[in-house]
This record gives sequence, C-alpha cells and structure tokens, in this order.
Amino acid sequence: MSRKYFMFLAAASVAVFATCVMAAGTLDLAVRGRAPEYAILRAADASPSVVYAAEELREHVRLMTDVELPIMTDDQPQPPAKAIVLGRTKYTIPVNVQQELGDDGFYLKTRGPHLLVVGSDVRGVLYGVYELLERFGGCRWYASWHTVVPKRDAFSVPDDLSDIQRPAFPCRDALWFDCRNGDFAARNRGNGIGHGQQERHGGNTWRFGGGLGNCHTFNTLLPPEKYFDAHPEYFSLVKGRRLKERTQLCLTNPDVLRIVTSNVLARIRKDPDAKFYGVSQNDWYNFCTCTNCAAVDAEEGSHAGTMIRFVNAIAEAVEREFPGKCIETLAYQYTRKPPKKTKLRHNVIPCLCSIECDFSRPLDKSPYAQNVSFVKDLEGWNKLTDWLYVWDYTTDFLCYPHPFPNVYTLQENVKFFRDHGVKMLFEQGGCQGRHAGFAELKAWLLLKWMWNPELPAEPLIADFFNGYYGKGAPFVRAVFDEAHRREAAYFKANPSRRLSIYQHVASKECRESLDDEFVAWAQAQMKKAVEAVAGDPPVYSYNVRMTALSFDYMRLERLWSELPPNTAPSPEMQRLAQSLLARLDEAKDIRISNSTVNRRHVPIVRGWRKLAKGEYAARPK
Repeated sequence: MSRKYFMFLAAASVAVFATCVMAAGTLDLAVRGRAPEYAILRAADASPSVVYAAEELREHVRLMTDVELPIMTDDQPQPPAKAIVLGRTKYTIPVNVQQELGDDGFYLKTRGPHLLVVGSDVRGVLYGVYELLERFGGCRWYASWHTVVPKRDAFSVPDDLSDIQRPAFPCRDALWFDCRNGDFAARNRGNGIGHGQQERHGGNTWRFGGGLGNCHTFNTLLPPEKYFDAHPEYFSLVKGRRLKERTQLCLTNPDVLRIVTSNVLARIRKDPDAKFYGVSQNDWYNFCTCTNCAAVDAEEGSHAGTMIRFVNAIAEAVEREFPGKCIETLAYQYTRKPPKKTKLRHNVIPCLCSIECDFSRPLDKSPYAQNVSFVKDLEGWNKLTDWLYVWDYTTDFLCYPHPFPNVYTLQENVKFFRDHGVKMLFEQGGCQGRHAGFAELKAWLLLKWMWNPELPAEPLIADFFNGYYGKGAPFVRAVFDEAHRREAAYFKANPSRRLSIYQHVASKECRESLDDEFVAWAQAQMKKAVEAVAGDPPVYSYNVRMTALSFDYMRLERLWSELPPNTAPSPEMQRLAQSLLARLDEAKDIRISNSTVNRRHVPIVRGWRKLAKGEYAARPK
C-alpha cells in the first residue's frame, strides 16, 4: 500500500523558504522565560493519535521549560510563522521520503523555521514526537510510575535535522506487566497485542478477535465437555484410547474440520474488526496418533503436518467470506518442526515458540540441543512464510523474582530474529505482576531493541540504572553486573548446562550459579542502595526496595527449603517473610510465578504469612 508523506508549505509556494533559512545552529522551540514563538500545528480532522501527539508534546515541553506551546489546527486563515508540524495539514504537500514508513515509521526534518514530524496518522507522528522528546528533551519513561522530564532552559533541535526511522519489527510485543499500560508502551514504541493500546495510541492493530487469542484455542473451538461423550473420535487418540482430559483434536476427522471451521467463522462474524484469529493446540502434548493422523505426520516428518493441513483448510474457508483475515497457529512443542511437504496458505501465520531452549546464551550461540534444533526450525518456517511470528521467553516463569541474568542475550536474540525474517515478535516476561527479576529494565530494553536492535547495550543500561535508581544506581548496578558475571562463568564452565525458564531459586543449578554468598552480598548492596536514596523522591526508594525483593526472596526460599518439618522458622526467616509480605501489600500487583503454575503463588504467600508469625509452614513444591 503506497502512502503519502508531507512537507510544510506555509505559503502558496515552497520558494518561501528561500527567504527564511536560518544560520547554522538550532531551532529553539521553547525558551524558559520567553513567550512562545512556536505553535504545534495539526490537521483539524487529525486522527486520535495525532491529537494525542500534540497534547503530549505540549505537556512535556511545559514540564521541561515552563513554556506552553499553543496547539493550532489547519482550519485557521494563516499558518503560524514558526511551527512544529505534525503530519498532514492543508498547508503541506506530498513529498517522497525515499522509503516506506508504514504505520510506525517517521521522518524528522527541519525546513526553514519549521520542524516537521512526518509519518502516518496511525502511530508514525506520535512516535516521531516521542523521539524528539527523548533525544532532544532528555525525557525518559522508565516505568508507568516513573517518568523523568528534565528542567531545561530551552527545548531545541538542530536546524539541519533530518532523520528517518522505521522499526525492525512491524509488531513489537514486550509482554511484561507494566507494558500493559498503554501510555507507557506507546511512549517506548511498543505496539503489541497486550500493550493496552487505545485509539489515542493508534489502536490495537495486532488484536486477535472473536475470543480466539494467539494461543491454545482448541478447547474453545471444540469443547470436550460438549462433544466428547457423544463423539470421542473427535479427540486425540493416545496410547490406544481417546482422551477427554488434556486432549487435542483429531485433525484428520472431517467432522472436526467442519465444526471448527463453522465456529471460527461464527466468531469472526461476531467480531469482524480484528485481523487475526488463533486456531492452535492446547498447552500440553497428547497429539493424536490415530492411523490417519500418524500417516500424515509421517509423510510430513512432523506433527505440524496434520496441524498445517487442518489450519490451511480453515484459512481457505475464512478467506472466501473474509478476505484479508489471518489465521494464526502455534509452532510449539510437538508442532515446532515445520512440515516437509505442505506449504502455508498466504493467510496462515505460524507462531514459533522457544520454550524448551537454553536462555543463558543467545539462542543461536548455545550448544544446547533444543537451541540447535530451534534455529533449524526457525530457518525452515521462514522459508514457508513472509509473516513469521515468534514467541520468545525472557524470565523465570516458576520463580518470577529470580534475577534470571539474561539481559546480554536479549539483544542478540532480537537481532537474530530480525535477521531471520521475523515480523511479529512477542517477548514474554513477567506478565501477571510487576517487579519480577529486573523486570522494568528488561521491559524497557526490549522495547528499545525491538525498535532498533543495533542500539548499543551501553549507554542504554547505564541510562536506565541512573534514571531509575538515582543515587542507589551504583549499588544496584554492581549486583546486576555480578549476577551476570557469575552466570556467564557458570555456563562457560560447562556448555551443556541450560538456563531454563522453570528454574527454582533453591535448585542445585541456581545455588551453584548464584550461590548463598552472592545472595548475602547482594542483600547488603541493596541495603546500601536503600540508604543512598533516603531523603530523595520516594520513587527511588520504591524502585530499589522492589528490586531488592528478588534477593530477599531467594534467601527465604533457600532457608525454607532446609527447614525441618514442624520446626519454627528462625528469626531471619520471620523477618524476611514480614518484609516480603509488606512489599507485596505495597505494590499490590506482584506475582511469584506464572499463571500456568499459579497453584504455587497462593500457597507460597499463605506460607509466608505463617512464617511471619513465627509458625511452621510446609514449603509448597
């Protein structure tokens, strides 16, 4: 789809700019103590995101300089003499930007006394405004509760500014809890499924409709409680019997295809405004091994054979009634390997998942067998589609507070995905609650790198630590660096080791890589960080204390794992339990583990409450 981008005229002819070219230097858009000379100009019929971009620019400039720039619309008789022009207006003309900007890309250009923010009405103009505020205003949005807007004497840009940016991935989804805040996600250019995108953020372009999300929809489309008793043949045959519990579908049964197709179409009819609809396996194994399914899978060399043939047939029916809609399915666990023979229809999107992999090293650098096969599978799927979707994992789902020292692998993985044709990238972190191990840092970095994977890790990491922790930054950074140093040494010593997303902090592996000596030292460093921010704005104390939760949690879990039955906890355990519970109450939205293993969260917290009272509690498995 071709798009038009716009340059500012400010008169009937572009020649007007020949008389208003300024000397080399800066455009001072707002100067403290001086009446505003610039206006923010947008179209009278601007999209919600462009309207919001104007408001965001005005508010942040006011906070920076105490100057409130007026917002003008193009239904005025004359344009302002000096303008920050947001997107198309009646005073602008189409211009060739030399490359497709898409929904999210932007072009920042000074032209005479004017600053142009060129981009789409979807999100391009909004993202261009955030780039201005971040790069030239020093604004940072480290968390939904922690924005930094420096006080400045002037907000200025170079008068020869010319910068074109577009994202590495059209869909950038960092599924961390705080990214569900639409304002925070948009300010850091996240546009994913779970980012709480409202109309002012450009809307949820990547929404999955009809209640058919991006994973595990078989039981929704063909519920065993409704169909199994009368038709067990609809469900997977495993070890000679059809399963009702933890089942999959018999994908070669024509009645299953008919019913599921009918249900998919019915759901699209009820919710036709989305583009994506998921048809995918349940979250366990138990694929069907009946004669017909087994024959197809053998022919295809993969259990994705039956899956892709099934999904292709549904996608064909969907396209007849709903051209332009896409059916997404998982390449997950037993379907991760691509089929040898069957090609994907153009409206089928495979979502490749890295759940079994080692995350201590970049996915394509680890010698772990699952990593080697994952890379091969990704290369295979990339040959079958122009719209590869990847679901990657970035935290410890069993123990969210685990520091999980993987930050230096994140950037390399994002680069790897970009270089292998991935268009939709879903980086799942601690999404049920805030303050998982270095959660806010990882979310912020992932959003940066999904936009531009080439941004150097430093000074980004230093920027975050200094801005998020204030005077506590040196102590927290020391802990971060030591955790990563120890983890790297542990895996270098034995390349066959694996950092799993289900590693308990009291496990042998975790005790070897981040031992008790380290945990005690980290606790002491975090205490110094708390002391360093005393008297500073409360947000810094909060950020430090919530990060320190990781190491107090590790200490308590290890002590608890060694507590003999029916023995009262030590004073240290009692104190740690009390402190952890206080932080859970303060933050409200902390979760100890992923919802798929949430049976642990409630009993763990219940156990802490007993330990806090000095009573014995059995540690949940």
